[in-house]
Amino acid sequence: MDVVPAAGAVITDADGRVLLVRRRAAPQRGRWSVPGGRLEPGESFADAAAREVLEETGLRVTVRRELWSLRLPTGDGREFEIRDFEAAVVGGALAAADDAADARWFAPGDLYRVRLTTHLLDHLRRAGILDPLPYVDEHEVEAAASRRAVWNALAEVVAHAASARFARVLGADDVAVIGPPMPEPGAAVPGFHVIAAEPLERLVLAGRHRFSDYELVFRIEPVGPGGPDRPDRCRLRAQTRADFPGWRGALYRTLLMRMGLHSAATRRMLRAVQRRAETSVEPG
Repeated sequence: MDVVPAAGAVITDADGRVLLVRRRAAPQRGRWSVPGGRLEPGESFADAAAREVLEETGLRVTVRRELWSLRLPTGDGREFEIRDFEAAVVGGALAAADDAADARWFAPGDLYRVRLTTHLLDHLRRAGILDPLPYVDEHEVEAAASRRAVWNALAEVVAHAASARFARVLGADDVAVIGPPMPEPGAAVPGFHVIAAEPLERLVLAGRHRFSDYELVFRIEPVGPGGPDRPDRCRLRAQTRADFPGWRGALYRTLLMRMGLHSAATRRMLRAVQRRAETSVEPG
């Protein structure tokens, strides 16, 4: 597959605001993202990030450390290789231009009120630009199975946890199965995408829709003696962290928590993993 190199810059000010531009062109036209674009011939990723900031915002920046890298489809059969860097303003005046339809500073609390490019909040949070999501609750179940059996069962259950129709009704960022196979980082299914995977130990899912921004962290812990490939008992924990911005989010949280819908759904998922792991047949 042909790879198109691109770079961007994450810029914050003394008040913790983040500089974003509204995309004028595809992909994700009309959404807000960090300034960035494709590399020119012979250009480094860092130099491209600084040039794109100047062209899109009118600001001159100094580029610092790389914050993250990712791959995204271009929409024409190719794939972007994107590297985003931390950067600081050293001059210029803010004015949207080039591929940016608009450019503004956003306080962290305002990021939930605008349409961002897919998974941008996750990247900002993991890079320490935004605070972690608030803790909601934690549930657990024990399974008479090996860690490998539980891990495989978890991947299968997560892959079918929500319907595409329900995800679209909520306005979720993730509404289809895309990317690498579950549970590899970057894999996406309706309602969730994988942001971290430590095989046999930890799986972190994240998602966002119009009422909530959320993470679901699964941890597999052995109970009693035995290695990861020996049948034994394991404990599977599921911790939820989420934010429910605005009055609509607050109402959604009330419905989920007071009616027990969230707890019921999480426990149902854990029991499904337990049943699948305990009835699986492992090789050897």
